[in-house]
Amino acid sequence: MEFNSIKDFKSNFSKIYHGKVKNRLGEFESEKGRIKFLASILWIIGFVGSFFVYRFASTSEDAMSSIILSVIPIVLIFVITGWLAKNFEKKLKERVMPDLMQAFGNFAWTKHSVIDVYSIRGTTLFSRFEWKEDDDSFFGSYKGIDININECKLKYETRDSKGNRSTHTEFGGVLVQLNMPRNFKAHTIIRKRTMMLNKKVYEEIKLEDPEFMKKYFVDGNDQVECRYLLTTAFMERFKNIQKAFGASELQASFNGREMIMAISTNKDLFRIGSLNRPLADTKQFTALLEEFISILAIIDELKLNQNIGL
Repeated sequence: MEFNSIKDFKSNFSKIYHGKVKNRLGEFESEKGRIKFLASILWIIGFVGSFFVYRFASTSEDAMSSIILSVIPIVLIFVITGWLAKNFEKKLKERVMPDLMQAFGNFAWTKHSVIDVYSIRGTTLFSRFEWKEDDDSFFGSYKGIDININECKLKYETRDSKGNRSTHTEFGGVLVQLNMPRNFKAHTIIRKRTMMLNKKVYEEIKLEDPEFMKKYFVDGNDQVECRYLLTTAFMERFKNIQKAFGASELQASFNGREMIMAISTNKDLFRIGSLNRPLADTKQFTALLEEFISILAIIDELKLNQNIGL
């Protein structure tokens, strides 16, 4: 079922969450308790092990080596408990997400990529990345617009003068791809304004909102189309997306039949199943709803589902 208004999303979310999802989450509370107890035992073992390793190693003359060795048990426990928590979340998502997605109309959740690297390169927002690492993804439609939401990292590798390799992350966060029935005649790009605008592709385009222009740099190869798209109302919606996702940076590209937004954040988005709070805590799910709504509001504002002959 495809919804045709944000109001539909909100009302259906409440019905599905309280009718199906909340009860399903309760079934996992006992398992969460066992994992949390096991994690506590492991941390105790880790700290005790660290203490004895330090006492044993401190008899040597190399103080730094004893400190490093004493940290190893803590690091091991950190990795193990992290794996336990991630594995629990994965299992929970596989059981809960199909029901939760009913609250979002025809959207579906997957662990696979839903946005290809060719579309990302076409934005010109990221020029260095060589490969993409995917996490949670969603795909569906709203008012006839196909939407792909892909949590991912864009990475690249460098070598120093000695041939040593280093891996870097050019982007980490969420990519949102909107595929629409009409074709943008020009390429319009929105990126964070910095002192060094080394990614400038076209001439800068001045817009009406001084606050927006202070924060973002806009360039494109068609002044008329750009100003038609980036109205004051759109710019407000755009800023709301950054707020909804808690993003450190937000960029976008209108090109061909695609609008792609790059939402940079260090948070692990779309996370459920925290070991430190009730599974049925609605905050994590309402946050997901607000993130979706901020994207849908862009479609409503731009009237992207209407072929108006731009």
